[in-house]
Amino acid sequence: MIQFSLNGQTVQETNIDPNMTVLRYLRTNTMQLATKEGCAGGDCGACSILVAKQTPEGLVEFQAINACIALLASLDGKTVFTVEGLKASDHLHPVQQAMVDFHGSQCGFCTPGIIASLAALYHNKGGEQPSEYEIHEALSGNLCRCTGYRPIIEAAKAMNDYPAPDANAPVVGTGVVQFDPLAPKQDMDIALEEQGKKLFIPETEEQLTKLLKDYPKATLWAGGTDLGLEVTQQFKQFDVIISLHKLTSLTEVTETASEISFGAMVSYTDAESHLSNHFPSFAHLIQRIAARQIRNLGTLGGNVANASPIGDTPPVFLALDAKVELASADGTREVSLDDFFKAYKVTDLKEGEYLRRIIVPKLTDGQSLHVFKVSKRKEDDISAVLSAARIEHKDGQITDARIAFGGMAATPLRGAKTEKALVGKAYELASFEAASQEIPNDYTPMKDVRATSEYRLAVASNLIIKTGLEIFEPESLVQGGH
Repeated sequence: MIQFSLNGQTVQETNIDPNMTVLRYLRTNTMQLATKEGCAGGDCGACSILVAKQTPEGLVEFQAINACIALLASLDGKTVFTVEGLKASDHLHPVQQAMVDFHGSQCGFCTPGIIASLAALYHNKGGEQPSEYEIHEALSGNLCRCTGYRPIIEAAKAMNDYPAPDANAPVVGTGVVQFDPLAPKQDMDIALEEQGKKLFIPETEEQLTKLLKDYPKATLWAGGTDLGLEVTQQFKQFDVIISLHKLTSLTEVTETASEISFGAMVSYTDAESHLSNHFPSFAHLIQRIAARQIRNLGTLGGNVANASPIGDTPPVFLALDAKVELASADGTREVSLDDFFKAYKVTDLKEGEYLRRIIVPKLTDGQSLHVFKVSKRKEDDISAVLSAARIEHKDGQITDARIAFGGMAATPLRGAKTEKALVGKAYELASFEAASQEIPNDYTPMKDVRATSEYRLAVASNLIIKTGLEIFEPESLVQGGH
């Protein structure tokens, strides 16, 4: 059985399709029809809903997520709101009223998702007026097909001028989990089962390893921002799913003097502050991965284990000389990321193993990290080419270079010849200009809908030069050039 709170009411489900998405459940099982399907791919935001979570400080934080690709079982133990749960019995939520008064509803199809995103911003700011940037960032994953963003922005700026929500509104109250959680499943009962398909929700890694021993071919569901597309757009059905969302040990971020370790279930959103402290260029990249709804769902471990050649974080982890810890019933082992990616969408993970954490060396004196993403749109788009370079220098000489690219091969791949062309050379822009000529010797990229092979080679060569420009002539790059 799974159990969650929906708009203040406890929901319990047992005999339901383990592949059921949140959006399909809302629209077909509970008739919460405000939440819409626009793209079924996590791109347009029409399906956005609110999930409440407790911060380490004991505060309630609201996150907007894409219901279209979120697995229903991932809501187990959580508190969820659709726009129907925002209003009080006799009047609208401040965000809703502002959207009405400032004519922000347009045709109305995408409006519920927009309201969900703005409501997350409203509650998380605690009455403080959001900045223009925060408003745009909160709405970056919501597309308005009527192109009427001006009244929506005006409504966002005015939402704090209205009276706070009444205490009788479902969204106001105890906040997280308005029911007694079920006791831990000691015998790992099936959470959901229908027509031979099974879903499990382990609460400890010990339970997870036992499940993987019994079901070595099971599908591990982390954030599901890629797996969800297989369900909604390819109509794939998974026979055995193991949802990882209750494994709190995989959400931990730990630090030593020399390393920072990210649990595999650390979301992009939760990783941002840690990356900002140690790798600002990496943190800037995170802000360009999809939109906030996806960053609230997607995980670092999922992005690496997915092994997509156009995944945004793997090239950066490669450049940083990261390792992954893999675990199974037989114990744990560490693998350098250099050895982890084997072929297109193939990794060193064996049956019964899972990616437990990503271990990243911190930058030392004389080291710097430079990350650039090139895509057709600056925001909310997939990379055509992504470059990451960790450069080390001492006494006017480049002593080490780790350069990795995404979108240039069947896997995220380092440029060995380009690195060799830099090491031992003078720490100056001319060395990067010369090394850029080695890119065609390192890569033979494919042609696809995002770019031709020739374009990718030209862009990659230019990004090596741009790395040098960021080091030696940063004033020549607009806003850091990312």
